[in-house]
This record gives sequence, C-alpha cells and structure tokens, in this order.
Amino acid sequence: MERAVGGESLPEAAGPVVTRPGDTMGARGEETDVRSRWPATVAILAVALAGALGGCGVRLSSSPAPSGRPSVAATAPSASPPPATSPSPSTMPASPSPPVISPSAAPSASPDPSAGETADLEAAVRRLEAAAAVKRMLPQFDQLAAGMVARSGVPGAAVAVVAGDGAVYVRCFGLRRIGRAETVDKDTLFQLGGVSQGFTTAMMAALVGEGEIDWDRPVRRAWPGFRLRDRWASSEATFRDLTAMRSGLPAHAGSELTAFGYDRAEIIRRLRYLEPATAFRTAYAPQDAVVTAAAVAAERATGRSWARLVRSRLVEPLGMATTALTYGELLAATDRADPHRLVDGSMRPGTPPDESLFAPSRGVSASVADLVAYVRMQLNGGAVGGVRVAPAEVLAETLKPATPMAADLSGPTAFALGWETRSFDGRLVARSSGDLEAGSSVLVTLVPADGVGVVVLANAYPQGRTLAAAVTATMLDLYLEGAPGEDWLGHEQALSREGEAGADGPRPLPPQPETTPADPSPRRVYEGVYTNRYYGRVTVRPGPGDGLRVRLGHGATLRYVPWNGDVWREPDSGTAAVFTVRGGRAVTVRLALLAAGGRDGRFARRD
Repeated sequence: MERAVGGESLPEAAGPVVTRPGDTMGARGEETDVRSRWPATVAILAVALAGALGGCGVRLSSSPAPSGRPSVAATAPSASPPPATSPSPSTMPASPSPPVISPSAAPSASPDPSAGETADLEAAVRRLEAAAAVKRMLPQFDQLAAGMVARSGVPGAAVAVVAGDGAVYVRCFGLRRIGRAETVDKDTLFQLGGVSQGFTTAMMAALVGEGEIDWDRPVRRAWPGFRLRDRWASSEATFRDLTAMRSGLPAHAGSELTAFGYDRAEIIRRLRYLEPATAFRTAYAPQDAVVTAAAVAAERATGRSWARLVRSRLVEPLGMATTALTYGELLAATDRADPHRLVDGSMRPGTPPDESLFAPSRGVSASVADLVAYVRMQLNGGAVGGVRVAPAEVLAETLKPATPMAADLSGPTAFALGWETRSFDGRLVARSSGDLEAGSSVLVTLVPADGVGVVVLANAYPQGRTLAAAVTATMLDLYLEGAPGEDWLGHEQALSREGEAGADGPRPLPPQPETTPADPSPRRVYEGVYTNRYYGRVTVRPGPGDGLRVRLGHGATLRYVPWNGDVWREPDSGTAAVFTVRGGRAVTVRLALLAAGGRDGRFARRD
C-alpha cells in the first residue's frame, strides 16, 4: 500500500527501501563512467545526471512546486541479504584528517565563465561519484545496520541515507513502545532534541533572504530588551553569535532555571545576572536558552511566533506533513515513538518530555520521511524540487565553522549555526545531534560536497546515541573507504562508558562522612527564605523525619538529610547544602547542585 505525498507515492512498508544491486547509474542500463564524460559539456552532463538520479529509485517530478518529502521507489535487493551479523573489526588505518574547510552550497562565482562551468561540472561529477559509491555499498550497509540495531538494545529505530538528491535507503526497526505491538514506520514521530537548532537556523536563513533579519545584525535592534551581564555582549551579540554558542555564558546557561518554575521570558531575562565563563565570542558552550533567545529576537523582528515561522518557511514548503512543533502536537500524534531508559537491566518506556521552554533548540519532532526532505533541502542549497526555502549563499552560512570546539587526533571541530563541523577524509562533515535523557537520540549528518546525508533516530538513551554514531560512521567508511574501519558500535559503546565514568558535575558526598559526624543545629536554625540574584528565591522548611525541604522558587522541592554538622546531603544527587550559621541563625546556604560550571550557588537569607 502506498500513500500519496505531493503528487508522488511513499511506500508504507517498514522494511528496507534500497536499490537493487543491479540497478544502474546510466540512462541505458550500464553504469555511467563519469570520468569518460569529463570533456562533455554541462548540458550533456545534465542529461546524464537526470538519468543517474532516476536510476536511484527516486522519482523526479517536473511539477513547479512539488513536495519536498521523499518519493522512494519500493525496491529491495534482488536477493535476500544474508543474516545480520556484527560488523567485523578491521585493521584498516584511519585516514589523516586535513584542516576543516568551509562548506559551499553552490560553486563560487568567477569572473571567467569557463571557470564557473568547470566548477559546476566538477561539483556535479563529485556528487555522481559519491552517489554511485553509496549505492554500491547499500547491501552491505543494510546487513551491518540491522546487526548494530539488534546489538544496541534500542526498542525502535529508523535509518535513512540520502545521495544523488533522493533517499536511496530507508529502513525502520522495532517498536514505538515496549509492551505494545505498533512498529516504527516512516511516519513515526521522534523527538529531535538539539537537531531542532538546525530547523531554527534554516528558518532564520529564509528570513535573512527576505531581509527581515541579518546574521550579523545585533539582536538588540529587533529586541531592545535583550541583555547579558557583559555590556559589550548585550549591545553587539548577533543572530550568528547566539546560534553559534559563543555568548560567553557557562555551558547550559538558563537550563538550571527550569527547576525554579520560570517561564521562557523569565529565564531569558535572568541571563543578565549570570557571570560569563569566558570572554564574548571566544569559546563554545552549549546553551539552549541562548538559541531560544535568538528565536525570540526573530519573533520580535517579524511579529510572528517561532512555530509559525518554522512552519511557514520550512515545514510547509518542504511538505513535511507529520512534523510537530509543539508539545501538544506531539502528544496528539498517534504514530509516535516513546522514550526508553534502561532500568535494572530492562528497557522501560516513559512519557515524552515537554521541551516547550526551549522549543527553538529542543522542541521539534519529526519522522524519518520528513527528515529526508529536510536533508535534501540542506544538501541542495536551500531548494528541493523547484521549491526554494532560502538563498543558497545564506543557508551556506549555517554550515560555516564559527566557534572552535576542540581538536583531537582526528582534527579540529567547530560549531557552526546549529551544526557541529569537522573534516573527514578531506571533506567537511556537518552533524546535528539530539539526545534527550528521558530516552531518545537522533543524529543527522551531512557531507555537503558529496551530496550525502545520513539520518538515524532511536527511542532510547544512551543506547540510541551510540547506535546513531556507529551507523553513521559505518556508512561514511563504506562509501569513502570501501569497508568499515572498525566495529563502530563497540567503539562508541566503550566511549559512552568512559564518558559516564568521567562525567562532569557537582562532586557528590559519600553517604556517610569518614569520621564521626557532628550533630546538626536544630532545624529552626535553617528555616527561612534565601535569595540569589540569578536563581531567585529558595525556601527552607522542615522535611520528613529529621530532614529539610528546599523549595526552588515556585518549582521543584529538594529533600536533604543530616550529614555532618551544618552540611546536609541530597540523597538523589549526593550533593551538599552547606549552611553558614552565626548567632544561632543560618545566614547563607550554598547548594552544590546549583554551583556547577562556575555558577554561584550561594543564597543569602532575606527573612
């Protein structure tokens, strides 16, 4: 059974959608040798290109404004692939990584017309070669991907590969929710987490093209009330600065305020009281609140909500029919993957978390079919099938490295506008990841010069994160090197275990002190209201038994038990509340849980 989408058909089957090993790249049945066509004119190459894409199992529409959603022919390998097996480690040496290069969504202009035609020809040939390499590896990739999904333990997943301007591979695995029979299909919604940032910057690229905003225009021109602690940052911070994560604030600035029950406007307002961790524009730090502030500035500039802007500039033009931009839309969807976490050795389903506060950075939900349309738009310089979302040169800015992140043996990494960028085998690779601790993971990876994209969605965390990274690395290895460099799932699982062991955060107290603990003061000594300019108010009251309750604003309540004198311990996190007592009355309390990343977790008594 097929469902019509934008005048085309999308198969409903949840099995693999891959081209047959015998499918051809040429228009007449034989594989096209692109090198033999090098002397040909651009016009002749265009004919060959159309034939090549037609052979990829993707129907190309000649209608002026077709849907951007994928139209994938329901083809499968002519022979059933062998049973899925684990990827075998290889001794193939890793290729050295050259410095990061800047992406280009379209060939740069040249005063010499022939030079421009040559650049166009080279770019087209490169994409043809990449598409052919991807297609050759699909049967092996399908076998390896299925094996990794089985080994990972995720309840459900969806994988897509885009090459040659179309989906050449789409396969869905497993269940939307453990305990129910519904399986993952092409229209199953997954929460995208941080992948939402790319939706926001693509929408902004459309606005830049319309002249509504500009990447390098201070957001204060659209939103005079925007302020940070640093005066220079307040007056000069641009849409580029805020979406490139270089505000100078500590990592995850504003996210801790959600526990106090504040709304979006109050969280962003309170950023002006937070001390910077680094100088403005000098360092990367992930900040959902700051990306959301950039979206609010776009709202102020246009008079339209973020959700309306994304829907009108991106979702509707691309025909992304199932994409949800609000929490209500997600909960109303009947075809939805629920999050899962491993508890006591078993996967346990949960309720999708409400990411409304930072929706421009974390709140989009989409299916693998819709993400194929999104990836095609990104790889094609802002246009799909005659529908242009944003000017190519403006959208290209979102993939230009803007903020250094780190450098390791594989080379430097930099953050662009909603994307992490690095070099791989001489190619710029952009990736956008969305991990939600409630139990879901998404990874979207682009190789712009080759016109190749990989999408992986999973409804478990952290198992989904390791799976997504491994499946993506395997595809890159296959089409660039001809074989996987190693057992990528095993590699990523080992990295995940190391990361958990060395995770940053407040240092927990042991359950009991090493020496005989001192008795605490009577609880009335600690009772009262304490304030901090950034966080606001906390209220300390007696708790169950001999404990204390600490209410954060009008939000969460923490429970503390005696530990050693005026030091109390929060059992869930193991972190301390340290009271300073003078004259039989506590005058300050320092909550270690709120003191991470250079923040001041000290509250002064105000009652």
